[in-house]
This record gives sequence, structure tokens and C-alpha cells, in this order.
Amino acid sequence: MKTTIYLTLKYPLFVLVLFLVFASYITVSASVQVPGTDEDQTSFPLSHTQSAIAIDASQPGKPVQAQLWGSNITNLAPASETVLHPQFISATKQLGVSVIRWPGGNNSSSYDWKQNVMIRPGRRQPQPDGVDIVRILRFVQQTGAELSVTVNFGSMTAQDAADLVAFLNGPVDSEWGARRAELGFPKPIGVRFFEIGNEEKQPHMWYYSWTAENPRKYFLGGDEERRGFYRNGANLDKDPVGAKGDFFKALGGPNQNYVLRFPPIKDPKVYYFADAEAALSCILAYRQNGVLPIITGRCELWRQVEDLSSQDRKAKVYILDDQTGRLNFGDGSHGAMPAQGGYFLVEYTTIGHDGFLDYARAMRAAPSTTPIQIGAAMLPFDQEQQPIADAATMRDIFMQMDFYVRHQYNFDAPIAAYASYSARRQIASERVDRLQEIHDRVTQYTTSLGMVRIPAIAVTEWNIFLHEDYQKINRTLEGAVIAGEWFIRLLNLDPQTPVELAHQFALPGGNLSLVRSQSDHSISPMGYLFQGFSGWRGARVLPISISSPQARAYDRDIPYLAGAAALSADGSTVYIAITNNAETETITATLTLQGFTPISGRKRTLSAANYDASNDSGKAIVTLQEASLSMPVRDVTLPPHSVTFIELRADSTWTRIYLPIIGK
Repeated sequence: MKTTIYLTLKYPLFVLVLFLVFASYITVSASVQVPGTDEDQTSFPLSHTQSAIAIDASQPGKPVQAQLWGSNITNLAPASETVLHPQFISATKQLGVSVIRWPGGNNSSSYDWKQNVMIRPGRRQPQPDGVDIVRILRFVQQTGAELSVTVNFGSMTAQDAADLVAFLNGPVDSEWGARRAELGFPKPIGVRFFEIGNEEKQPHMWYYSWTAENPRKYFLGGDEERRGFYRNGANLDKDPVGAKGDFFKALGGPNQNYVLRFPPIKDPKVYYFADAEAALSCILAYRQNGVLPIITGRCELWRQVEDLSSQDRKAKVYILDDQTGRLNFGDGSHGAMPAQGGYFLVEYTTIGHDGFLDYARAMRAAPSTTPIQIGAAMLPFDQEQQPIADAATMRDIFMQMDFYVRHQYNFDAPIAAYASYSARRQIASERVDRLQEIHDRVTQYTTSLGMVRIPAIAVTEWNIFLHEDYQKINRTLEGAVIAGEWFIRLLNLDPQTPVELAHQFALPGGNLSLVRSQSDHSISPMGYLFQGFSGWRGARVLPISISSPQARAYDRDIPYLAGAAALSADGSTVYIAITNNAETETITATLTLQGFTPISGRKRTLSAANYDASNDSGKAIVTLQEASLSMPVRDVTLPPHSVTFIELRADSTWTRIYLPIIGK
């Protein structure tokens, strides 16, 4: 079997003649070493299959965005284990993580950055040990990463978002710039990327956000009924009953004070339950019948009064500030004291909330020394993919939208799709294909509005798996191979389908992280994948086409090989990345270079004996293993379940002289 890799550069005639004096080419045949035939894995005899990788470097294309190799860190992460820990700081720098998304995903819509508190049902919880705004700013300065911010859409306002832009980017003589300087950052930070909210179209966002699953309210704002229930499968640990209202435990004692999540409010109803059993049984009946049963001493409806001082000691009453959401109970002499161990369910209508358009306009009006880009957490279409508003409003929405956010998880895929290595081989291709499909739809619609500028895509959360049965794959070599192919396919997307940002799910933590901050700060194979791509930033993507042996994955045939290539900005280096996602087959390839004469090179390979190998035992089993390449290159070996990085360098003196001429 033949695998051939071609690189071609076209120059003006006089440069081409000079080049041909020195140029040589190397032709390589590729073979596939097959230990045996597996009818379930291979759809045809590999020995009878011709394969090739063709790279045309004559016209370098779109630049490689540095922001593709980003990762998330939440404000809830223990700062002592992450942004304040020397080993974590060192690991982040080593991996070349280019962008840090903060303060996270879901929790960003319930985080008050001004006070460093989480907005929970009934309470405001301080986060003294978390990653607050001062700590994240120091961390990105120490690591050389760029900061991108998820703005609290769920429980703050457009003015709060504008203040955040001004704090990060405003000149030092502005109000918020001066406050930043007082905290040790006199120069503007220069944050470019701001997302408004997170996954606001998903049902679990009812716990974090004033509205959810409603594109019209997300974009245009308004009121919302915080009554009834939602599908809370992702929030069982925080919200066991799935209430849209505020469900929380009573503290006990006199003068109990609580704060509702989403003021201002109107038409409140405060239900009190004697204990957990009463709460669960009465709320279950409410979910089934649509009416909450009132049982004296068990499930009760308390009433609102203007003043507690005139109330009887047993009166089941409360006072509530509709503007702030503050809820107060009696001291046992003037109004009853809810007993410790009891529970509340407070339902209400939350009113007057800002939408995406309000946020975007306020943020763009804020003083900023850096032009900002604003992203939407969803697209303005309903469940039937129909526009949510008239053409003029839709145009306004897309004009304010620099990018739109996609999070790539397989929530809808059958569990069987994850059951075997062979089935999982198609994950990278199907996820990138999905991005292309969605962007084609957005392009078609915005073009119909007469718009020239098309919003970019930001994949601000991606991981191989979130499902608990498969999370560990993220920390294995297999996870790195799938992620490597995902990056490769992103780089090869049509230039008219721009991906502005891409953030891996979690920089620190456990099974979903690049760095296991919970134990020994071990780096995952996926982390070393980031390192392998670190030199690509600023290079220009080269066109590539690949034919490869294929094998059946879950429900389609998927090639073993995927590859991408890029030419450095100064023209001195060609970068190549190739994944071999075969479970057992080793592919040995040779290289033919036309139009580019390397004088040196190196190969780094991410591989191991087993695809489920990880570094979690305290031993760095899966790392980038480097080998030099003799010129001319022969017999490039691509092990099974591996990612191979090749760098080929030309005479830098030649490129310094002639590249400026070629560029013209």
C-alpha cells in the first residue's frame, strides 16, 4: 500500500528557477503492517488498498488561530490547588494553553464577580478560596495565556456586564480602570472575547439563570414565571426536586434572612415544609397533579405582610422586598420561626430582565482600550428552526453577534455509540461535520438578510465525554487521539467556516482535565497534544487531501489516517500532524516534498502500547517522544492509536531573503 505526502510551493519564475537549482524531492512508499484480519474492524483487505496524503503548499491559506488551544477554569476551583500552585502554573505554561475561559460554564450565570459570591437559592455564598477576578488576572499574566470571559447573563444585568468590560479594559483614569489599578493592574488587560451566558437553551440552566430554553427571552429579555418544574437531570445534586422557584433549607432561629435568586419579583408564594420527607412527598404530588397540597404542620403556604412587629408569635408570615428579593421571618415573638431542618419553596414572577441585545449594546458602550468580540450562547431560532423575530430585529441580533457558541457533547447519541474503541473512532469527524452543517445554515440565513459579515463559531466547551461511564477516556491516550483528529479537522474546515475559539472542558480537576490538580498535578495525554500543536500558532493552513484505509466505526466507515499541515509565518517550517486511529495497525509512510527543501527536521509521537494508557498512576507513561529525522526523510512510522507531529525546517537564510518577494 502507498501513502504519499506532497508539499508544493509556487513562486514567481525567477525565484522558481533559483529554487530548482537547490530543490530535491523525496518519494516515499507507505505500507500497512497488518497482524491479522478483523471483519468487524476492516471493510476491505488493507493490502489491496492504495492510500495517499497530498499537501499543496503553493498557496498557504487561513492563519492558524492561537485561540484554538484554550481551556476552562471555574471560579469554584480551589485556588490553592490551581492558580496559586507553582506546579499547576508550570504545567499550564508547559502545555502552551493559549486561552483561559473564566469563570466557567453553568456557574458563570450565578456568579457575582463584583462581590465574589455565588447566587444560590435563598443565599449568597462567598467564595474566599475560589478563583476570583484578581487571581485569574495574575494567573493569565504568569502563564502568558489570554483571558476570555463568560458574562453572567443569568442573575446580573447588562450594566454589570458593561462594568466588567470597563474593569478589564478601561483606561486607568476611568472609574473602573482606577479600581483595577488599586488591585495591582494599572494597565488595561485587553480582554477580547466575551460570551453572554452559557447553554441558556438547555433545561439545566433553570437552576442558574432567570430564564432557560427560550431563545426569544434570551435575546430580547423580559419576565419569566419561576413556577413549576424543569428536567433537572444535570442538577440532581444541587436541586433534587427540579423546581423553577427557589428551593432551600431553613436555617432555624430568630430573624431568618434569605435572598431570592432573581429579583425584582412580583406575586410571590412561599411554601414551608416541616422536613425533607414532607418536602419531597408534597412536591412529588405537585409535579404529578399541578397543585401543591396544603397539609397543616407538613406542607404550608405562609403569607406576606408589610411589618412583623405587630404579628402574633405563631403567625406564619414573612416580609419580602420585591426589588432586592430579601425574605425575612419572625423572631418567635413577632411572627413564627421556621424550624431548622424545614424547607422552603418560593415561587414568583421575575420581571424586567435584560436580554442579549441589551447586554451587547451596554458592553460596546463601555470604555475599552481593546475592541471586544461578543458571543451569543445560542442562535435566534426556535425549536422548529424558525426566526424568533422580524427581519429587522434578526438583523440587529446578528449585527451584535461576533460569534456564536457551540458546546460539543453527545447527549443525544445512544450509549452503544461509546461502547467500543472502533465505534468511538467517528466522534471527531461527526462533531466537526456538525459544526459545518450549523454554520452553513447560519450563512444561508444571514445572507438572506443582506448581511456580508457572518458570525464565527466558538466551541468554548469540548471534551470527548461528559457521561460518567466514559469520563476516564478523556485522561487516556485514546482521548488524545480523538482530540487530535478533532483539531486536525477544525484546521481543515472551509476557510468560510471560521472557528474563533475552542476551549477544552477543564484545565484543572479530575477525569475531564488537562492537569489533575486534585492529586499529583499529572498531565493527561491530551495535555501533551496541546504541546504538540504549540508551534502552529500564526502559521497558515495548507490544503490537504487524504485517502486512507478505512474501518467500520459505529455506523459509518472512518479512515485510519487524518492529517493537517501548515507553513510557518516566515516560511521556514512546515508543520504536519497525523493521527492514526487504528486500534492495532501500524502505518509506515514516506514523504515526498516538492517546492520545499528541508535541511533538518524532527518527529514527536504521542503513543503507548495500549490506547487506554494514562499518566494518572504518577508515572508519565504517555508523553511526546522525540526523534530526529535524517535528510532525506524515509520510513515515517505511525503507530496505532497515536498522534505524530513532524516539523521540517528549510534554510532560514534563504527564506529571509526570498519570502518577502514571494509574499508580494
